[in-house]
Amino acid sequence: MNNNRSRTTKSEANENHYEFIFENIQDILYETSADGTILEFSPSVEQILHYKRDELIGKSVLTLYAEPDSRDELIKIVRKQRQVCDYEVLLKRKDGAVINCSITAKIISGNNDAFSFRMIGSIRDISERKKAEKKLREAEELYETLAKKSFAGVYVLQNGLFSFINSRAASFAGYPEAELIGTKALDIVHPEDRKYILSNSKAMLRGERNSPYEFRILTKDGQTRWLMETVTPIIYQGKPAVLGNLMDTSWTLSRVDLEIVRSIIEAVPDGVFVADKDGYYVAANEGFERITMIDRNELAGKHSSYLVENRYIEKAINLMVLKDNISKTEVLRYPSGQDVLVSATSVFDKHKRVIGVVSCLRDLTELNNMQKRMQQSHLLIEQYKKRLDLLEEKLEPAATRFVSESDEAKNIVLLSKRVAGSDATVLIKGESGVGKEVIARYIHENSNRKKYGTFVKIDCAALPASLLESELFGYEKGSYTNARKEGKQGLFETANKGTLFLDEIGELPFELQSKLLNAIQDKEIKRIGGLINLPIDVRIIAATNRNLEHMIEERKFRQDLYYRLNVIQINIPPLRERRSDIEPLIYHYIEHFNKIYKAKKYIVPEGIRLLIDYGWPGNVRELKNIIERLVIMYPNDEIKVGDIRSGMKIYDKGEPLQVESTGSRERVGSLKVLVSQFERDIIEKALSLHGNMIEAAKDLKIDISTLTRKKKKLSLTKRRENLSLNIYP
Repeated sequence: MNNNRSRTTKSEANENHYEFIFENIQDILYETSADGTILEFSPSVEQILHYKRDELIGKSVLTLYAEPDSRDELIKIVRKQRQVCDYEVLLKRKDGAVINCSITAKIISGNNDAFSFRMIGSIRDISERKKAEKKLREAEELYETLAKKSFAGVYVLQNGLFSFINSRAASFAGYPEAELIGTKALDIVHPEDRKYILSNSKAMLRGERNSPYEFRILTKDGQTRWLMETVTPIIYQGKPAVLGNLMDTSWTLSRVDLEIVRSIIEAVPDGVFVADKDGYYVAANEGFERITMIDRNELAGKHSSYLVENRYIEKAINLMVLKDNISKTEVLRYPSGQDVLVSATSVFDKHKRVIGVVSCLRDLTELNNMQKRMQQSHLLIEQYKKRLDLLEEKLEPAATRFVSESDEAKNIVLLSKRVAGSDATVLIKGESGVGKEVIARYIHENSNRKKYGTFVKIDCAALPASLLESELFGYEKGSYTNARKEGKQGLFETANKGTLFLDEIGELPFELQSKLLNAIQDKEIKRIGGLINLPIDVRIIAATNRNLEHMIEERKFRQDLYYRLNVIQINIPPLRERRSDIEPLIYHYIEHFNKIYKAKKYIVPEGIRLLIDYGWPGNVRELKNIIERLVIMYPNDEIKVGDIRSGMKIYDKGEPLQVESTGSRERVGSLKVLVSQFERDIIEKALSLHGNMIEAAKDLKIDISTLTRKKKKLSLTKRRENLSLNIYP
């Protein structure tokens, strides 16, 4: 009785143990009938096939097979062998995804009768294994493809026999690839070097040696050839193997002669680089290392293309020579940063066969430095020429004097003086002729920049976009047709350490605004056609009579550029809004032009009042021009009200001056003054007639630079009713 109870307890324990295994095993355990009806599935079916057990029990197992024929094949094998292991099939998950599975099956009851047996077994998900096997196959195929096409000789040894060898390695020994597969590698090694190669290869495989080693082989036709080798342990086709990389280091000279050659090239001060007929490194001297900063030991066993692939040089001149055996010379930049003159030429043996190529390298840094110093001297000369062109304006007494009697004008002068102590960009706003340039010069003259740089002005309305860009940024030689062969310095460079005054900034073409913004932000420029950025240290002062805010809304002016320029804003009121400045300005310009024309003119008090009451639409510029006209036109020292009315009438209408005949006047006046006035009227008439400076210059038979210089000298200004802002057609 007790024995029966003990057996029952043991049986229940075993049953619980098997049930635990059934419930927790990772593989799917299954039982099917002979017709394929599913009788049982372990819970792991949910993790692998995403079905619940209840969804499959009683269903046909064919619903799980992606290829039903594979089920029939499995049944045939099981009937014949009573069991099968690791039979690979494709099964469908509940979501339709197909996965690789391995099935184990066994018949557990009945005979081979199709209607009496049951089958049990397991299903394992092998999808990840299949992916890994696929990647391994692809990697092996890729490596084999790369090895076949490699410049270097590549082989694989297993048990000392060639399992793989590429055409390059086989050619070293003079054999076809197929003839070496399966043969013993040591058979082609020179008998005297077999022990040496075995010891060195084993040391490298153990990690005890890193540098390649050289040995000799015997070619198929009995010749001796030198090779350099490295070996690495790998797995090839699932088995341990040795990967070998070979380089041909043969040289038609004897090894002793080669050492002599090496001693000779070491004595050469220039750099020397020697490659064999296939472009592989043979030797280089200390001069090569000094000039290029490349370690020659790094190049051992390397093809010359290694230098290009690793961006040491742009191109390999010696490889170009090997293509056609024509000597070549070019300038290359090496990692040392030096420009090097490289001359490469082929080397021939006594049978006129190419055996290699020798490259000689000469450092051109000092020569280039001399050339750069000459170019800098030319640029400096150009800079001084531009400064001399600007000297006339700088020396004019009125250029930096802002006459101020009104509170508005005094506040402007005080603000300008405070601003001068900083390098902040300044935007000067005001009508045409109010004196924006005078304030800009005043800021420069009262700043520290006066000591180190010059004041440079450019009128953004006076040039088309293409010329304006070249004036501002300069250009390199050959940038465009008719460009100077030595290139040209831009105004940004001329104004370096000084101040650049951008007059009429509102007329700056939209396409140039972004380039100006970058120059201000980055403090560097790039010449037209240039490759390098040039650092600049320039203070920017801009002026305009336009409503820039309105232009921003109309998308004619960049908002970001406006913010960069408008760090400090100075607004100059028109002359009509500060009439207390008119009388001091009159006396200032009377004195100024009396000195120029060596006169003693003065205006009667009634005339002063007449001028004060005038509206001055042209502001200070108009007043200056009228005073100059009055000093020149009338021979008497006293300028009366009638003279003023007559002079202003002529000025307003823009009519040319009619010089009276000598018979109707007591004095003709100074010839210099009359010629100057006549020249002024002719130029003014030409500008009014044509509306742009190019056509006016053509009509006057002078070049545009002469016209610009005379226009500035004679203080001529274009009136908006007569001249378009765009002076170029």
